[in-house]
Amino acid sequence: MVIRTIALAVATAVALSACAVGPDYRAPVPPDVNLGNAAGNAFAPGVAVVQWWAQFDDPVLEKLVNDSLLASPDLRLATTRVRAARAVFSERRLDPWPHVGAAATGERTRQPDAAGGGIDEAYTLGFDAAWELDLFGRLRRGAEAARADLQAEQAGLEDVQVSLAAEVARNYFLLRGTQKRIEVAEQTLRNLDQTQRLTETRRDLGAGSALDVHSSRARLKAIEADIPLLRSIEATARHRLAVLQGLQPGALDELLAPKPVPAFARALPLGDTRELLRSRPDVRAAERRLASATARVGVATADLFPRISIRGFAGFLSGEFSSLVAGRNEAWQVSPSISWAAFDMGSVRARLRAAEAGADAAAVQYEMAVLAALEDAENALQDYARRQERLRIVVEQAEAAREAERLARVGYREGATDFLTLLDAQRTQLAADDALADAEASVNIAAVAVYKALGGANAHAGDGDQVEGQGIAAAAWAPPLGN
Repeated sequence: MVIRTIALAVATAVALSACAVGPDYRAPVPPDVNLGNAAGNAFAPGVAVVQWWAQFDDPVLEKLVNDSLLASPDLRLATTRVRAARAVFSERRLDPWPHVGAAATGERTRQPDAAGGGIDEAYTLGFDAAWELDLFGRLRRGAEAARADLQAEQAGLEDVQVSLAAEVARNYFLLRGTQKRIEVAEQTLRNLDQTQRLTETRRDLGAGSALDVHSSRARLKAIEADIPLLRSIEATARHRLAVLQGLQPGALDELLAPKPVPAFARALPLGDTRELLRSRPDVRAAERRLASATARVGVATADLFPRISIRGFAGFLSGEFSSLVAGRNEAWQVSPSISWAAFDMGSVRARLRAAEAGADAAAVQYEMAVLAALEDAENALQDYARRQERLRIVVEQAEAAREAERLARVGYREGATDFLTLLDAQRTQLAADDALADAEASVNIAAVAVYKALGGANAHAGDGDQVEGQGIAAAAWAPPLGN
């Protein structure tokens, strides 16, 4: 009898489990991507490498990025979020199945009675079971929502990877550009010091004036005053690079000693830019959050209908502990129940309206994420092309300024050029060299921004079922996500 009852309940639940109220999620169709700024000569079609930072041929940069992808606190934090979401999903997907637990109880009581009182004993040993028949899909929709939440966190983890690699590279190129600017300023100081001595010598010989001496000294001090500010920017970048790797500020000072870093001079490989929206982990995360919010509408809709549950017990029941497991003490119990918020429908419908509003908000957020991705990509592409164009112009400017300064210096030494001409030529050369150092760093930083805007060089995880080790860091970093 019991077996037939349970079998009938199972068959009924299986037959009705395919029914789930609420909207069935359909992923929004993303718009076609046609990045007009990707067609310039600054870019090259083809497959973009996953570890895009290796294209700069800089071993220090590669070490910094790879080490950050192994040890960054930001990644560890994102990993814990994935682990938490995985645990919730593991629980939710088991909700539609019976939950069975072992139980043992013992009780001794004494109550007064007409005969002078006595002691009653009761012992149980067996298995308790509880099962909610998911006739309207409430539990199934909850599992769908939890799965989508997990996939959103996985996309969020990859987004942290992309952002971290870009942040390391950006700070690295900012550091190298600042070091180059410091080198330019120090070289200018040495040149101005020679000019200072020359003006003093010409004044002592009566060929110059005190005005030339003081003007030269003022210019020298102006350049000298800029160096502490540049060193502050350099130190800030060094400290940031250390912290991004989970190290204390200053731990990478030896590794980050000044070295020349040329601007990226080749056409930038972009890969398939039509895959932009699948490449961007923030867009995938927004789409998964929309899926989760849609599933929660189903959960709220199911609350409009009754919940049917079955509780049961199978084991032994006895008034004597010594004979508890005897065959005559076998016992079982089956307790079906129905609960329904029939007189609280106002609250249920309010929760449903809130869930529907949440799904609408998630749809808007997805749309905003798509537009932001397209905007980021177009802006990054045009900015890189413009900075490459500026770099070519600044290189010519710097060459002309150096030659002008050389001619002015020779003319002043021979008395054919006045001091103001020399001072102006030196000022122009310093500005041109400083602009060149800044332009070279800006080109590299702009290249980093392009790869970040493209979601890490088209290194997308594929579909939402992919779980761990995906994205730009797959070769360098495997998160301990567990099972």
